[in-house]
Amino acid sequence: MKKKTFILLWVTLSAVLCACSKNDGPSRPVRSEYVKVYETSPDKLVDGIQVPFAGAQDAQIHILSNVPLQWKYMVSQNAAYPDWFKITRVEEVEAGHIVVTYDAESILTLNNLLIREGKLSFSNPGESLGKFLSVRQGYKRQFLDEFSDEPDQMVTLTGKQTYTTKDYSEVNRDYFDYISFNAWAETTNEFRSKNITLDITISGGLFFDTGLTTFRVNVPLADAADKSNFKYLLVMGEGARMSPNTHFTFSVANDDLVFVHIDNLAAYQVTEADLGLYIDIDFDEDEEPDWV
Repeated sequence: MKKKTFILLWVTLSAVLCACSKNDGPSRPVRSEYVKVYETSPDKLVDGIQVPFAGAQDAQIHILSNVPLQWKYMVSQNAAYPDWFKITRVEEVEAGHIVVTYDAESILTLNNLLIREGKLSFSNPGESLGKFLSVRQGYKRQFLDEFSDEPDQMVTLTGKQTYTTKDYSEVNRDYFDYISFNAWAETTNEFRSKNITLDITISGGLFFDTGLTTFRVNVPLADAADKSNFKYLLVMGEGARMSPNTHFTFSVANDDLVFVHIDNLAAYQVTEADLGLYIDIDFDEDEEPDWV
């Protein structure tokens, strides 16, 4: 057999075998029924709702579908404040276009950014078609440093003192991170009480979302840590996220009659998924969901 003829036969046989290997059975038809969700633009579909820290009033999501839908909202029974997210209106503004209006309470009044969550379901059981939307506010807390095992203890700075945090082995470098803390002041100096500040400096190759390594916050007068002196800052990094080697230095430049107190330093994981690319929450298997 000539070499040219052999090559031609081999190519033909290979094509046949390849076609056979892909033909394992009838191909599954593409469904014509659909459920799509967006917040601001039909060109930007979402799989979940990330509620802002400050909450929301009359916020909306849009559901597009070519089949009739039923809806339910589910929360974890173990979640604190289960009524923080409330659906106030569900209306079909035109055929196949449902607008869901909801209110959500602020998480800042809780004096932390700790995650609370639920799920919103739109489905057509007869068509075996459905869409789960994760509803989330806040983030997973990586650590909480209360600076002392004793109650009512905190870091106190006066004059031009500084305090640098320790290594936190819990911190993973694969995340964006929010940090939060309480900062309040006491003073007998009437003049200084109107302009008390605290500087927070990051070391370890990171910077705040301002692009700077130091961020300044105003410190109110108070008697203890509470929601009125709760502070939070977004830590961003280029190529390097927060790690155990990341440190925060708190510093003041006040007189000796001003005492700045710091407590409850916490860091929260913020994945790119949480920022809106994709969200998927699974409740624990032994946790019975509460449909409302």
